[in-house]
Amino acid sequence: MIVRRLFSRTGVAVLAVSVALATALPARAAAPVPTEPAPGVVEVGAVKQIASSADTRYCLTFVAAEKIPMAVMMACAPGKEGKTQEWVYTEKGQLQVAMSKSVGGAVAKKGACLDTGADLVTVPKNAPVLVLPCRDGDGQKWNYDEATGSFVNAASGLALNSLLGKGKAKQAQPTGTSAAVGAANQGWKALPLPGLDYLGAQLALVNALLASMGLALPAPIANAAGLLLGLLQGQTLVPAEMSVMPKQMMQLAQK
Repeated sequence: MIVRRLFSRTGVAVLAVSVALATALPARAAAPVPTEPAPGVVEVGAVKQIASSADTRYCLTFVAAEKIPMAVMMACAPGKEGKTQEWVYTEKGQLQVAMSKSVGGAVAKKGACLDTGADLVTVPKNAPVLVLPCRDGDGQKWNYDEATGSFVNAASGLALNSLLGKGKAKQAQPTGTSAAVGAANQGWKALPLPGLDYLGAQLALVNALLASMGLALPAPIANAAGLLLGLLQGQTLVPAEMSVMPKQMMQLAQK
């Protein structure tokens, strides 16, 4: 009887201690299940073509128009000729040309990024958005809204515009900024990197020639672009290689 009572009391004591420990320790939260981003969302660190929500056939493209490095809207090119249309949204909020660190030269260390220059100078009217060596200024920081797809510049408070008009089918259009109103031409969508088919190859060839040789801009935009670049050259380093980088990128992609 004494032995039975001892075991009985021991069992009760062990049970009591177990219950106390269980109630004292907080319940371990279940690990969050990773979710896939919604289609079209621009993810941080992902290499993507970025198309206009107004017309997803047209992508943000790095070119040297009038020997000025800038971003324009051109038909989305498949395969290697689309390298000038691939961008990375960085942790700092920059829109960086994905391949810009691969070309070499003075820009290779930091890369090339979309830049309004609004934190350094007064931006001339009609000036397009330029592509310049990446830096820490707010002129290169873009606040991204996943719901609308808009990119709002931290320096100017203005949204990135595609500037696509009715006559856009055969001509590239520059990009600019304007007051954020949620318009379709202020929305952007990430596209999966495409493959290359025969029809796409023909289109890619046209895009490659345009991007490598430069584009003719309307006079007001060309003048404003040249003025903006001149102002910024006095405030930040803009190496001459920026004007030939799009062509160098495509040559490198062909190897």
